[in-house]
Amino acid sequence: MTMLSTPFGSFKGKRADGVIQYLGIPYATLKDQLSCPEMVQSYEEVVDATEYGPRAPAPDASVFEQKSLIQAVIDETPSPRMSGIECLNVNITLPSPIGPENTRKLPVMVFIHGGGFIMGSSSAPYFDSTRLVSLSVELGTPVIVVSIKDSSYRLAVLGNLTSSELRAAGYRGNNALRDQKCALQWVQSHIEAFGGDERNVTAFGVSAGSVAVLTQLFSTEPLFTRAIAMSGTPIMLKPLSVARAEATYESIIEALGLENASVEKRIQRLLTISAEELVEKTPMTARLAPYLDGRILPEAVTFEKLASTMDIPGTKWCKQLMIGDCRHDGSVTFFMGLGSHIRNLGSKLYTSFSASLGAASATSLLDAYGITPSTADDVVLQHTIDLATDVVYAAPALSYARAWPGERYMYHFNEGNPWEGQFKGMAIHMLDATFLFQNYNEKMEEFGKDVARALAKSFVAFANGIEPWDQFDQVARNVKVFGGAEVERTVGSNGWGDGRRNTLFRLAEEGKVNLDGLSVAWEEFLAGK
Repeated sequence: MTMLSTPFGSFKGKRADGVIQYLGIPYATLKDQLSCPEMVQSYEEVVDATEYGPRAPAPDASVFEQKSLIQAVIDETPSPRMSGIECLNVNITLPSPIGPENTRKLPVMVFIHGGGFIMGSSSAPYFDSTRLVSLSVELGTPVIVVSIKDSSYRLAVLGNLTSSELRAAGYRGNNALRDQKCALQWVQSHIEAFGGDERNVTAFGVSAGSVAVLTQLFSTEPLFTRAIAMSGTPIMLKPLSVARAEATYESIIEALGLENASVEKRIQRLLTISAEELVEKTPMTARLAPYLDGRILPEAVTFEKLASTMDIPGTKWCKQLMIGDCRHDGSVTFFMGLGSHIRNLGSKLYTSFSASLGAASATSLLDAYGITPSTADDVVLQHTIDLATDVVYAAPALSYARAWPGERYMYHFNEGNPWEGQFKGMAIHMLDATFLFQNYNEKMEEFGKDVARALAKSFVAFANGIEPWDQFDQVARNVKVFGGAEVERTVGSNGWGDGRRNTLFRLAEEGKVNLDGLSVAWEEFLAGK
């Protein structure tokens, strides 16, 4: 155990493997399950920060992601309990004292987990920061990692539900984004006491966590110095319109059996329902994403807007952007609807895209990816994952890199999954983050460990203000590639991607495909349209 006394409170932490961890520190309080967060300014009693705090009500994705996506299990420890009130906590991992000669404040990396804003990996062992922080010290670029993980921002119903009647009652919605922003504000106000530099904060996230990082750039208030977006942009996870959010609200009310209840009883039920019942009764098909409220989320990002202008406040206070993808990010869509369409997949794609885009565009697109109505299903599946990767992940990431007005760094993660299963050999969604935290090293061969180390070295260098590789710009268009044929290499592109990743931009330049239309068409296909 270790004690830390600060001007705003005392914290009991724990030492482990060369680091000190303070876990489950409440960063905000809630008046009720749907209220806006109120940042904790001070702590009257000693905070026992030796264990993870309660997690937000949501399905637990940890075991599923280990078994079905990563395909290797390192820990199945039971999740912390759920709570709709006590779930807003941060976890801080910092190096053990490096020595009296090193008194500088350390760079801070704030991690936001993914899960589509509807689920989270509670105490996910693959995101434990211990090894990443230890490695940063070994590399001579020490960092402090703050995790907004373990479902420590509200998700699903409590994080995203909104309606006219909720707003009339004072519940403004977008709680997931508000919680994240509050946590980032807490870091700005408190991290110095833990040895961190509040003026040197890098926000990084994977998947929906990456979407969150980029969405927080709509804030006029500076929240971090640098951003790292791993396999996710607001184009991937589009915000809901007010009308669509209203329809989602009605579906939740129906699922809870409140169709005929008064407004007061509906709201009271939402404020008091237990976490377990709420998770059980929330349909997995409910569209529970942030909505366009005109404030914290004022507009939707599109390919067209990125190509013309990036008038987003955060581009003025966030100095640098690192953004990347995994070569087979689209693998995750297998669990988002693609898996139910495998039979006659080529024919289904052609029919759906023809209806959405027109027959000519559909034919040009599918021909470019080697997909025809008569192609064997197993072959079409692999090519469809490539298509999904480019539509949902690669093209949006490259568009952000192209549009960013400041310093920007682009990477591709190409190292294949080394573990047995349907995705073996593929650089699947979230695999870059899995490698980054170093927690699967014992299950890797030496080459994989080298890729993981190279990735982490670049990330912590970036957080320390060191150029990790040559910038991506309008002339050189440098991209760092991790894994695949080599541990790491920097390549230049004569387009906006390397090889396959440039396909959609070529089709768009030829006038055969509209990228925003294609993005919507892909979502409609997954929805069975």
